[in-house]
Amino acid sequence: MTRICMDFDGTLVHAKLNDTETAQAFAAKLPTQVGVSGTGMDFCGRMPFSLPYEQDQVHHGWTNGDLNYNPGGGWFAVLFDGQEVSGRYGDQVNMGQVDAADLQLLHGLGGTYQVRVELEG
Repeated sequence: MTRICMDFDGTLVHAKLNDTETAQAFAAKLPTQVGVSGTGMDFCGRMPFSLPYEQDQVHHGWTNGDLNYNPGGGWFAVLFDGQEVSGRYGDQVNMGQVDAADLQLLHGLGGTYQVRVELEG
């Protein structure tokens, strides 16, 4: 698993990327910045590049803490709430998971950020 760190204007959120083609292509583009806005259940923003994905990995919904890519719109999403209603949201490709210890940090943030994403180590 590839470890990453996301910097929300001084609040550091750690995550691990999975071994999918999408996640590994994302890791190869790091460091990067993504402009994201908080919705109360995620931070979401358009990626500055597109990523490859396998059609069989596209699904509806998420688990709280997922890092997802939306190939239809080119969106990057850090999902921290709303798991119970997430089934109505399609076009999701999972790239990894926020560390459980950092998940609560996302609940305390709001607004818009230029989140810097980079490899750990």
